[in-house]
Amino acid sequence: MLPTLNKHTIPAMVCLLFVLLSGAKNNAKVLPGWLPKANLPRVLIFVLLFSTFLTVMTNPDPLVYGPVFLQGLRPYDGFSIILGLLVSLIPFFLARKYLAYPEQQRMLLVGFVIAGFLYSFLALFEVRMSPQLNSMIYGFFPHSFEQHIRSGGFRPLVFLAHGLWLAIFFAVTILGAFSLSRTVGGNERIKYLAVGFWLLLTLSLSNSLGALVIAVILLPVVLFFGTRTQLILCAIFAVIILLYPAIRGAGLVPVDAILTWAEGVSPDRAHSLNFRLANEDLLLSRAQERPIFGWGGFGRSMVFNEYGYELTITDGYWIIVVGQGGWVRYLAEFGLLCMPAVVAAFAFRKSQFGFETTGLMLMLVANLIDLLPNATITPLTWLLVGAIWGRIELGRVSDVEDANLIQPKTRVRPAYTRFGGPVAGNTLPDGKPARERYARQHTT
Repeated sequence: MLPTLNKHTIPAMVCLLFVLLSGAKNNAKVLPGWLPKANLPRVLIFVLLFSTFLTVMTNPDPLVYGPVFLQGLRPYDGFSIILGLLVSLIPFFLARKYLAYPEQQRMLLVGFVIAGFLYSFLALFEVRMSPQLNSMIYGFFPHSFEQHIRSGGFRPLVFLAHGLWLAIFFAVTILGAFSLSRTVGGNERIKYLAVGFWLLLTLSLSNSLGALVIAVILLPVVLFFGTRTQLILCAIFAVIILLYPAIRGAGLVPVDAILTWAEGVSPDRAHSLNFRLANEDLLLSRAQERPIFGWGGFGRSMVFNEYGYELTITDGYWIIVVGQGGWVRYLAEFGLLCMPAVVAAFAFRKSQFGFETTGLMLMLVANLIDLLPNATITPLTWLLVGAIWGRIELGRVSDVEDANLIQPKTRVRPAYTRFGGPVAGNTLPDGKPARERYARQHTT
C-alpha cells in the first residue's frame, strides 16, 4: 500500500518534506493553500481520484486466459492506486504553489535548459559509443538494446527508461531555450540561441524522429509569434489531443497518409508506426467493453488469446489510461493536462502572460503530443502543468503585487482637508508647516 520508491517518487517526496520543514511558506510570492482555487482543476483532481474507487468496484471478477490468471480488484487496490496518484501529483502541487510568478517560471525555464545542456554531452557520448552509461554505472540496461540501434547508429537513453523519454526531454529543452531568447536581449539572447541550436543538433543525432518532428513543428511558433498567438495555437493543439481518442475511434485520423509519409522517410519507422496503430485498434476495442471506468491494472486491459499469449503492447499513454480507468479517468487526467492551455488562451487579456509562461505552455504541448504514440509522462510533465495552472490562478501580476503591499499600521493625516484647508501639525516635503504654505498661497 506504500508508494513505490524510485527516481520519480523519491525526489518529489523529499522536496515536499523540505518545503514543509522550511520557511518557504512564509514567502510573499507563494500561492495560498495546496489545491487550486479554480473549480475546474479541483473537480478534475477529485474525479481522477474518486473514479479509482469506481474502477475497483466494477472489476471484482478475476480473468482467466488459459494458464494466465488475472486477479480481481479489491478495496485495498483502490487505496494503493490513489496513494500512487497523489505521490505522482506532488510536483503539480509544488509547482502550482511555488512557481506561479513570472520570475519563478523563468527560473524553471533556465533549470530545464541547463539540465538539457549538461545531459547533451552524455547523450552525444552514447550516440558514438552506444547506450552503455546505465549499464556501466548501475549494472543493468533498462530496456531492449535492439530498440536503440537506429539507422546504422545508436539512440541514446543515458539514465532514463528509454531513448524516447530522452528525446522528448531534449525537444522540451529546445523550446525552453528559444523561449528564453525571446525574454532577453543582447549577449544573453545569443547565448540562449546558441544553446537551443546545440540541443537541436543533439536531438537530430539521437535517431528519434518523432521528437525531432515535434520540435521542428513548434519551433517556428516559439521564434516568430507573439504570446497571444502562441496561446491560441497551444489551445488548438490541446483540444486536438484531448479529443484524439474520439477522433481515432471515429476513423477521422488519416492513418494511411501518415503511414505513406513514414514509409518515405524510413521503412523501419513506418513498420514501427503501423505496429503501434494496430495495437491501438485492438486495445481500443478491448476498452470499449468497459468504457466508463475501465478494466483496472494487473494487465486486465490487455488482449490475450485462449492460450494465455499476450497479443498487444501498450505504447501511447492515452490508450493505457482509457484501458485501465475508462473514459472517466481519461477525461479527468488529460483534462488536467490539456485544459490549462485552453483556459490561458481565454484569460490572456486579463492575465497578460509573458514569453516565460507561453514557453512552458509550448513545452507542455510538446510532451502532450508525444503522449499519443508514447507513455512519456514524467514528474517534469506534472511540474509544467502545475506551474501553468498556478500562473492562471495568479492572474495579472501587477494587481497581485499591489494587493500584497504592506499597508502602514498608523494612519497618516492628510496635509489638506476637504473643508477648512490644511490640518495643523502636518508638514510638506520641504519641511515647512502645511498651514503656513496654505496661508501664504491664499493671501489676497
